[in-house]
Order: sequence, then C-alpha cells, then structure tokens
Amino acid sequence: MIYSNDGNAAALYAHRVHFGADCFSRSSVSAIVGTGLGGGIVQWGRVVEGTSGQAGELGHVSIPMEGLLEPGQPVPRCNCGVTGDAESVASLTGIEHNLLPYFLSRFPDHELASLQPVSRAARAIRSYGEARDPMAVAIFTQQAAALGRLFTIAANLLDADAYFVGGGVVETGRAFQEWFLATVRKSTTLRPESAAKAVFGLVPDLDMAGARGAAMAALEAVCAG
Repeated sequence: MIYSNDGNAAALYAHRVHFGADCFSRSSVSAIVGTGLGGGIVQWGRVVEGTSGQAGELGHVSIPMEGLLEPGQPVPRCNCGVTGDAESVASLTGIEHNLLPYFLSRFPDHELASLQPVSRAARAIRSYGEARDPMAVAIFTQQAAALGRLFTIAANLLDADAYFVGGGVVETGRAFQEWFLATVRKSTTLRPESAAKAVFGLVPDLDMAGARGAAMAALEAVCAG
C-alpha cells in the first residue's frame, strides 16, 4: 500500500511535468491553496517526507504580517490555533474566518454582506475576484502576498529551482491566474542569483494534479519492487 497526501502528490506531479527528464536534478516548492493550505517540497525528483512523513506542511509556517495586513486589521488566526501562519491568510478557511469578516467591515454595502452563512460568501468570493471586484481583489492580494512571503522563507532554506501554486484559488480564467501568480512572484524576495534562475508557475491540471501525482508515486514504487 502506498500513501501520499494530496499536497505532496500535487507537488510531485507539478515537478515531474515541469522538469521532465531533468526532474531528478531539480528542486521545487508547491503551495496548494484549498480549504487549507497544503503543499510539498520536491528535492532531486523525490518528495521530502521527513522523519514521520509530515515534512512540507507549508500552511503552518509562520510568516511576517507587518506590511501584509492593513492598519487595524486583526492578526489572522489559523484553525490549528497559531496566529499569523500562512494558512490563516492563504486558504478558504482563512477567507471565511479572517479576511472576509474584516473586509466586509470596510465594504459594508457589498452584496456578499447579505449572503449567509459567511462560508457561502467565502466560497463565492473567487468569482468576484475574476470580475475584479475591489473587495475581492484586496482579499486575493493579501493571499498572494502571503504565498510570496512563504516562498521567501522556503527560498532561504532551499534555494529551489521552481515555485508552483495550485488549488482552488487558481481554478479560474487565465487573466486571474496570471494576475495572481504575478502578485505571488512580486511578493517573493529572492537573492539576485536565484531570481535569475527560479521559475514560478501554476500546478498543471489543477484539481487532477493530486490524483495523477499519487498514481506516479504508486507506479514508481511498484516498479521499484
């Protein structure tokens, strides 16, 4: 039996598809934004699992909040109990529990203010982002900035060849995808030597990436005996 969580599997798939035959000499970091914030680290073509299989839990990495939050905006709290980790901003639950309640206080006449429960409004916000609604743009700008700060931390640790973004946040039209990824890239601070080489991209095949990555891992294990 082969086990792989969806974030690790999607990260493996993104790495293998992007680098192809060069995948075993490259490294990458993937952030998968969904209900939570998953992801994975791939080094030399293999998922970094750690001593207990819990490596690459990117969502629970604490990120700097200064300059990301607006003046007076409460520091977001994650479901895990930590304040100011990446998932508290860059996830659907982050929108529902932290970002949307704050931004609705700034946009009290927004039509999502009447949509209850707030979880329904959180799920609807993506379509408003695609339409360039000002409140939605403010929310997704913070999410992209949070991912950029997360990748900055990862870059200082790993100096990866590529940084990928996947999950529901980019299961959108091309214009929104390009804007969101560009905002992530702008929010990521790399050393000049790394910036000249590192690639930023979307996880291919989006919601199918996890299943296909898991199939890759299983096939490889079977072939290895």
